[in-house]
Amino acid sequence: MRPQTRTGAARRPLRLATAAVALPLTLLATACGGTEAAGGGDAGEPRPGGTLAVGLNTSLACADPHQNSSNVTIFVARQIADSLTDQDPETGEITPWLAESWEVSESADSYTFHLREGVTFGDGTPLNAEAVAANFETIADLGPGVTPLASTYLDGYAGSEVVDEHTVTVTFDHSNVQFLQGTATITLGILAPATLERTPEERCAGELIGAGPFVIDGYQPEQRITLQRRDGYDWASPVLEHTGEAYVETVDFDVVPEAGVRAGQLRNGELHIDTIPLTEDVPGFEGNGFGVVGRPYPGVGVNLIPNLRRPLAGETAVRRAIQLGVDREEIVSGVLTEYDRVAENVITSATPFFEPLDGIAHDPGRAVELLEDDGWLPGADGVREKDEQRLELLALYHAGRQAGPMMELVQSQLREIGIDLQIRLLAPAELADAEASGEWDLWYSPFHRAEADSARAVFGFTGRNQNRVEEARPVDELLQEQSGEADPERRQELITEATQELVDEAYAIPLYELAGVMTHREGVQGFHFEASSRLSLYDVWLDE
Repeated sequence: MRPQTRTGAARRPLRLATAAVALPLTLLATACGGTEAAGGGDAGEPRPGGTLAVGLNTSLACADPHQNSSNVTIFVARQIADSLTDQDPETGEITPWLAESWEVSESADSYTFHLREGVTFGDGTPLNAEAVAANFETIADLGPGVTPLASTYLDGYAGSEVVDEHTVTVTFDHSNVQFLQGTATITLGILAPATLERTPEERCAGELIGAGPFVIDGYQPEQRITLQRRDGYDWASPVLEHTGEAYVETVDFDVVPEAGVRAGQLRNGELHIDTIPLTEDVPGFEGNGFGVVGRPYPGVGVNLIPNLRRPLAGETAVRRAIQLGVDREEIVSGVLTEYDRVAENVITSATPFFEPLDGIAHDPGRAVELLEDDGWLPGADGVREKDEQRLELLALYHAGRQAGPMMELVQSQLREIGIDLQIRLLAPAELADAEASGEWDLWYSPFHRAEADSARAVFGFTGRNQNRVEEARPVDELLQEQSGEADPERRQELITEATQELVDEAYAIPLYELAGVMTHREGVQGFHFEASSRLSLYDVWLDE
């Protein structure tokens, strides 16, 4: 097969890339003056040094980005591990990073990467083709049970060949067009061989070494993670704003679960950045020595995902009634920020190949009709019953910006149509076991990735299969087909058809598009988001 050589970058068709980035730039202009970078306008030249204090709302359940894809894991891991490629957050363009160039076969089942020379990991060992191959082999060997998200990026993985010291070829047993974008994520960030030799448990506990601008200098579970700037780092992505070493000397990620406490610490100078402020606190940090940075998350938006193995969530009428019973406008206007917006698809409008879908509407009258036609009639307390069973479902969710108030509002909305929705907040350490147990009806699950294949990663039978189906459905075949379709127009058709079916069958109940919103002290300069709307600290410096 004749390879398509892409030296430096691989561009999406302009029509798709433009649609993917128009919304983020528009929303940023609302409160950030047209840019997502933080800081005052006349701060002068960047000054190295200082300790940056970043507030997290929850501790890390696992520090390893190969195993865990939570925001807090990504916030930390992105600072210590670089990736083969990067993705421009403004254009969606895939750009060089640890790989200077690459070739992709016409059938997108073979990728050859030419690595940058002179790169080292935090322990001094050199980056080479053998180390890159070992990363992919380790992910594949651990399997989806340990590396659930990373394994979906390597769908169909057949192996990695070390061509020479700085050239590696990754092959798949079928087309895998989303893999290149996957190499830009921290989920496929390149870790040192010494890290790969650790057990999964040791890596989760913070025994991680990457090729990034910082190294882990201290890890106190439930309290703090401290990063130290690396001496001699000089291979930053060209998407970033400077070259050489990072500016700040130390980064302290402080775990502060109470939002009010984080807000107070930001005001009195104990924190520089609050990664998840309360919605009602955000306006108070616009000006007066503070700032707000916001950018919509790409990927799968905030959806409720039914567990089809459960009797009630497995009923199509019940799922469709929930779809119609949720008032998304009330959710966004009532508990969210100006950066968030009502869902129009399973994937967000910041995602390439997004198109608005039909059927995402609030129609409680029609919801009641569906339930009553299915035999669900009001009981004495207003909750519907059928065959002496109450229409009661359990929804699990995890800590996130306004997740609690949002779930309480959904609970209230569904009660109005006779559905008793029980909600339960999970601690980070509970997430994996709770999801695997299947003892839930609905799962709250946003997933942030600047690639439409995120829909397959979440819902697909070959992905995380969060609907918990036991065999592939027609929608799974569509999701799988799009992941191997190299023609952009045909891929657009497949993605739209697949996401529409997810909505029509209520396999997904889209709620809203969440934005990454953070507050900061005015003296924090150069603070911005990467393509998946997670923070990047390499360019940050302190003007104070």
